[in-house]
Amino acid sequence: MIKTNPTLFFVDGEAPGAPGLKGSHCKACKQTVLLQVAACPRCGNRELDSVCIGQRATLGQSSEVFHSADGFEAPYFIGQIETEQGPRTFAPIAAAPGTKLEVGMPLRFKLFDRPDGRVGFAYAPAEGIA
Repeated sequence: MIKTNPTLFFVDGEAPGAPGLKGSHCKACKQTVLLQVAACPRCGNRELDSVCIGQRATLGQSSEVFHSADGFEAPYFIGQIETEQGPRTFAPIAAAPGTKLEVGMPLRFKLFDRPDGRVGFAYAPAEGIA
């Protein structure tokens, strides 16, 4: 299986809790950050655990994009997401064109097969999830 960005996310079986985003959890100050890093950005500690994060998230601002980009046929959505663990990032949102997305709506991490044979991810609206 070839991932669109191997440094950004885990697929099933690669880590406990996968699929989800790759993160680091500091053993000293308990800070969780996006991606696998060598040192904690909060306290500088170098003892970090690699963790799977972002299985659930909350939508911040989002936009419907009308110009195609690598692997994304327009129209598509991009949004700011805040993971349950705290880190925020921008990510594709899996929603039909014209869907009304709202700030604060719950999202779930989803893997999807791309036409080029690689595996990518997006966040999908998850109505009713607290």
